[in-house]
Amino acid sequence: MRILFLLTIVLTAFLIVGAGRRDKGKKDKAVGCTAKTLKKAIKMYDSCLHKGFKSSLGCEHEFSVKKPLSKGNVKKCEKIERKADACGHSCPTDGGWSPFSEWSDCSAECAGGDQSRTRTCTDPAPAFGGELCLGEDIETQGCNLAPCSVDGEWSEFGNWSDCSAVCGGGSQFRLRDCDNPAPADGGEDCEGGDTETKDCNTQHCPGNIVTL
Repeated sequence: MRILFLLTIVLTAFLIVGAGRRDKGKKDKAVGCTAKTLKKAIKMYDSCLHKGFKSSLGCEHEFSVKKPLSKGNVKKCEKIERKADACGHSCPTDGGWSPFSEWSDCSAECAGGDQSRTRTCTDPAPAFGGELCLGEDIETQGCNLAPCSVDGEWSEFGNWSDCSAVCGGGSQFRLRDCDNPAPADGGEDCEGGDTETKDCNTQHCPGNIVTL
């Protein structure tokens, strides 16, 4: 009788330990995250979203199913969501543009230059397979389009004029023009005069020549 009792205790303990090991194995298998199981969980989760399941992870998905999910399917999707979340799944995040920066300095002070401004695909940055930002990250425009002002410069002096007297002292002059280049678009006029003079024929006249 005592032997039968002991055998019963041993058998019961063996069954309890075996059941515990089986349960532990099932639990380990349930929470195990491999690339294969995660991929499967994500695929099933996306299917849930497509059917109208409301994500608690912030995931969005366009769906056209008018009939709501049954309670059983909702619970199934919740379980799949927990599995995906436990394995570190994050929903795809499409990239968004940041605001443009300030315009850069113009490349020219006049007569037309260009300037640019940039933006980055960081508001938010694409993540977990999300789409890149559409469009360009740089924008350019023309600037300082007004013509450049031109300051005037003198041309070379011309030839000297004839002397105003043949003897007794006269004068002669020569001219230059402010056209090399001429002032334009608000540029400064040439500095100085356009005429240069000098004395000439300063020798004394003979007695029979009268100077004027």
